[in-house]
Amino acid sequence: MYPRRSSGPWYGRLADRLRFEGNARRHVVGLQVPRRARRGGVRYRWCVTPPGCERRQVRIEFPVIAPRHPRVYADGPADSPHRYDDGSLCMWYPRDPLDRRWVFDDGLLALLGQVAAHLVKEHIWRATGRWPGEEVPHADDAKAA
Repeated sequence: MYPRRSSGPWYGRLADRLRFEGNARRHVVGLQVPRRARRGGVRYRWCVTPPGCERRQVRIEFPVIAPRHPRVYADGPADSPHRYDDGSLCMWYPRDPLDRRWVFDDGLLALLGQVAAHLVKEHIWRATGRWPGEEVPHADDAKAA
């Protein structure tokens, strides 16, 4: 008998989803974990109140086209130097070394931590006009230079 082959993205396999979701399912208040993947991927929802900020609704999407690269959206004020044109959060520079950005093997709990930290930074930027922490110039910044 041949071993069973797994096909499709990680979120279509229960064991892989449970491994990715890990401690987030047990320890994160307000996290909505989908029962099954949709045709277009998988979507997590989360209500969070980052320190010093108002409550925010967060949506994390892992699309079929790039199942290990999430797009993260948050409600509330959208003015931020670290958001893409579609409103998703720009939380790390994709070409940074692995230890300076989130990667899939870090799991959902680590991603949620980075989302909360990003929302706090946006809040500080709106209050002070200065982004706390390191920044990488964006395409629009490079055009202006």
